[in-house]
Amino acid sequence: MQTITKQENTNKRITVIDAMRGITLIGICATHALQHFGAFTSNAEPPLPWVGTLDEITSWILQYLIMGKFFIIFSFLFGLSFFIQMDSAKRKGIDFRGRFLWRLTLLFVIGLLHSAIFRNDILIIYAILGVPLVIMHGLSNKWLIAIALFLMLGGAQVSYIGYKTIFPDTTVKQVESSEERRARWQEIFLNKPFSENLQHNLTEQLNFKFNFQFGEYGRGYMTMGFFILGLLVGRLRLFQNLDKHRPTLYKFAWIALGSVLLLYVIKPFLPEGSSLSLAAWLAIPVDSMINLFSAYVWVALIIGLYQKGAVQKSLHKLVSYGRMGLTNYMLQSILGVLIFYGYGLGLHKELGIFLSVAICMAYTVAQIQLSHYWLKKYRYGPVEWLWRSGTYLKWQPMT
Repeated sequence: MQTITKQENTNKRITVIDAMRGITLIGICATHALQHFGAFTSNAEPPLPWVGTLDEITSWILQYLIMGKFFIIFSFLFGLSFFIQMDSAKRKGIDFRGRFLWRLTLLFVIGLLHSAIFRNDILIIYAILGVPLVIMHGLSNKWLIAIALFLMLGGAQVSYIGYKTIFPDTTVKQVESSEERRARWQEIFLNKPFSENLQHNLTEQLNFKFNFQFGEYGRGYMTMGFFILGLLVGRLRLFQNLDKHRPTLYKFAWIALGSVLLLYVIKPFLPEGSSLSLAAWLAIPVDSMINLFSAYVWVALIIGLYQKGAVQKSLHKLVSYGRMGLTNYMLQSILGVLIFYGYGLGLHKELGIFLSVAICMAYTVAQIQLSHYWLKKYRYGPVEWLWRSGTYLKWQPMT
């Protein structure tokens, strides 16, 4: 086995969780690259025909295998990490709830700073949703399962649609079309200076983010469900007892895979409708189940492969990348913005989907290497260290 890092000396960590977080970060980077990190996909002609073919293949892979799935795993791991921290403190006789709320406050500030640069930041939403997680920590498993299923399967969105269907808003409003809004935003992203992008991200984009998460789209409610799922898995101590649960885990993975294929067959026959229509009542749970079952298959696949010694050894550096998840998440998006936005390299028009994802993967490899060497010398990633120091209001040792 390779050299033990400073972090491994500090904590008895379950490395498969860190490897899973690292893999998820790679998928998130590829997903963001698809839309040029919020600057939207360009319609530029590929420089060569084979590049156009690769664009189509890459788009298909991302749409059906990655998008929406890795976001679920990332959210699930946040809930799991919450349980690990609370459980660790409980074992020491410490009530960590107050400290964790302060920790969420700091995460909100970090997310706000990140949102100023990258409009699709998720940290600020995680910080907000972490508060009810603290409140629900004491609920029984039955209550948590019921709430998680309701949220994960789109219950909140369906309730919102039902309310708007019964009580429609009859006020006549001058609404900007999505095409007009996209064109106006793209003008800012590609042709306006950094200062104007900063102002735009902290005003209109922030407002759009909250509407997207807690309005008619309701992504935030589903995220809350995935947080609770992580909390439940932590309570079951699945990762501490993988050998015991592995056969059941694999059996349900096959069931989940079959369910995904069946739902994809059913989906084209569902009635189409706008986001605020009765037809959408069926589409939301189906899409949610496709992503949820697909995410489960990914988790089972990662766990299954990671038990093999050769795979575990080859993923050693990826574990370091996952341990520095907060630092790497922020760094990947900042690099992406600087590559595609007008105040950076402005490569939005030159690069299609495949080349954009390829560049993302290239600097991800560099991040993985850097994380590996960093944790050989230091206990925490830079942002993790600042967050931890702020949590305890005391500079934490780095070496």
